[in-house]
Amino acid sequence: MNNLVVMKDQQAVTDSLKVAESFDKKHKNILQNIQNLAAENSATKKMFVESTYVNRGKEYPMIYMNRDGFTLLAMGFTGKKALDFKLKYIQAFNKMEQQIRNQSERPKLMQKERIEVSRQNAETRKASLLYRVAKSMKDTRKQQDLLAQIANDLIGEPIKEKQPEPKDFYTANEVGKLFRTNGWGVEQIAQKLKLHAPVPESNKFGKWIQNGNFPEWLYTDAAIQQIEQYGFLVR
Repeated sequence: MNNLVVMKDQQAVTDSLKVAESFDKKHKNILQNIQNLAAENSATKKMFVESTYVNRGKEYPMIYMNRDGFTLLAMGFTGKKALDFKLKYIQAFNKMEQQIRNQSERPKLMQKERIEVSRQNAETRKASLLYRVAKSMKDTRKQQDLLAQIANDLIGEPIKEKQPEPKDFYTANEVGKLFRTNGWGVEQIAQKLKLHAPVPESNKFGKWIQNGNFPEWLYTDAAIQQIEQYGFLVR
């Protein structure tokens, strides 16, 4: 059976009809079991939500349940077939809950990326203005000092020739500097190449870390190679 678990009100749920069909039980008995659970302990009521479905023009009762409600209900189901379907439901709940987490995290990631792009654009506009001021200066020494300041603001301490220390992981902005783009551009390429693992997992192309309130993807050398090859392909 497909779609054992669905998303409803930003929550992974299944319903009494699917449970009855999966475990080869009568729907009215499943409804009675749920009512018995609610009668034994009122705390279980929040795990179940009453609803209806239509069959041949008539409306009948059904019940939605979250993972906890399903676990309580299916606890008494025994036999090999019952165990197989319990495992399938667990996998379906895990998959749907991961999708919900991904959907909730993506707007935060996009907001963080937009803020970073805005910050970089502001820095670029500031540097451009200072550069025009520097080029109009007649005092060569002051002009060079201002140009050095601009370079320092943009890329950080250019006068000191310091070899970068080897790193295992790189931020999107660090990767962007290698390809003359910004963190947002790198993230777009990474999405096309499917480099990101689901939050909070990792793979050979990088890993997720918690940066404040938002998860941030760090890239490996393998990811940089993929992005570089992509650049050659699209030229």
